[in-house]
Amino acid sequence: MNKVQNGGRRVRMNTVVTSRQALLAASRTVARRQGLDGLSIRAVAAEARVSVGSVYNYFSGKTELLAATVEEIWMQILSAPEGEAPRDGFAAYVHWLFHRIQSGAGEYPGFFQGHAAGFLPEGRSTGRRTMEEALGRVRQTLLEALEADCAVRPSAFDASFSREQLAAFVLDSLLGQMSRGADNCEGLEQVLRRLLYR
Repeated sequence: MNKVQNGGRRVRMNTVVTSRQALLAASRTVARRQGLDGLSIRAVAAEARVSVGSVYNYFSGKTELLAATVEEIWMQILSAPEGEAPRDGFAAYVHWLFHRIQSGAGEYPGFFQGHAAGFLPEGRSTGRRTMEEALGRVRQTLLEALEADCAVRPSAFDASFSREQLAAFVLDSLLGQMSRGADNCEGLEQVLRRLLYR
C-alpha cells in the first residue's frame, strides 16, 4: 500500500486492483455523505482508497460515474431488504414502494431533486436518459404488480384508460408527494382502492 495526501491527512492507498462494484459502493458512500453534487472521480478514488487512474479504468468520466451511481441507487431503492417483500395487491405495493422511496430519500439526501442537476452541461442528456431508464424500470414494476393483482375488477380498465396509464400516473404521484415532503401516500392508496376494487 502507498501513502497519499488526502485533505491534509495521510491515508493508505489500496494498490490492489479494485472492481467496478467496489467503486460504485464507494460512489454510493460519497453520495450518501455529500449528495450527488459531491460526487467526483477524485472523491470516489479517495473513498475507495485507489488512484484516480483506477477509477478511469472503469468510468470514462464523471458523467458515466454519476449515471452508474444513480442507476445503482435506484436498484437499491427497488430491492426488498431481506424479509421485507412487497405485500400482496397493487395498493399495498404502492404503499411499500412509497416507503422504499422515502427511505432512499433519507439515505441519499437530495437524490430525487438532484438527478439531472448533478450532471455537467455536456452530460445532461445522459443524465436525463439515465433518469428516464430508471423511472421506466419503476413504472414496469408498478405495471407488473398491477397485472399480478387478481382482485382488480375487470372493468377498471378499457380502451380509454389502460394499466400503463395508471402505472405512469401512480409513479408521477409518488414522486410528486416525495418532492412535497409527504410522510405517507394514504390519499393515493384510497383512490386506488376505490378505482380498482369492488
